Amino acid sequence: MEAIRCRNHPDASAEGRCAGCAEPFCPNCLVDIRGQKYCGSCKVLAVRGQPLVEEATIPCATADEALKYALIGIVCFGIILEPIAISKAMKAKNEIAADPRLTGSGKANAALVIAIVALGLWVLGIIARFSSM
Repeated sequence: MEAIRCRNHPDASAEGRCAGCAEPFCPNCLVDIRGQKYCGSCKVLAVRGQPLVEEATIPCATADEALKYALIGIVCFGIILEPIAISKAMKAKNEIAADPRLTGSGKANAALVIAIVALGLWVLGIIARFSSM
C-alpha cells in the first residue's frame, strides 16, 4: 500500500491528520494546540475557540457493493460472487483507511465475514455433491 503524502508537501510522508479537517500532513505542517494537532488553516479557528467546520462524511460505495455481492452470493452464484465480495471488501477497507471522511467500515467488515463463510459453505456443498457421485 502506498504511503499517504502530506497535503502541502507531496514529497513528504504524512505522519498525522489535522484534528479539524482530517487531511494528512507531515510533522512540519501540524501545530499542537491544547493537545490536538492542527494544520495552518484550522489552527486559526482553534486558537479563536470557534467551532471547526466538520466535513461531511461520505459513504464508501465499494463497501456497499461488497455487502450486496456477499448477500446475493449466499443464495445464487456464490462461487463467483463471494470472491468478488471479498476483493471489494478488502479494497473498501483500504479506501476507508486512506480517507477518514469515508464511512462504511462496518459494512466492509460484515461483507468480508459473510463472503468468507458463504464461500466456504459453497465449496463444501460442491465437494459434497461430487463426493456422492
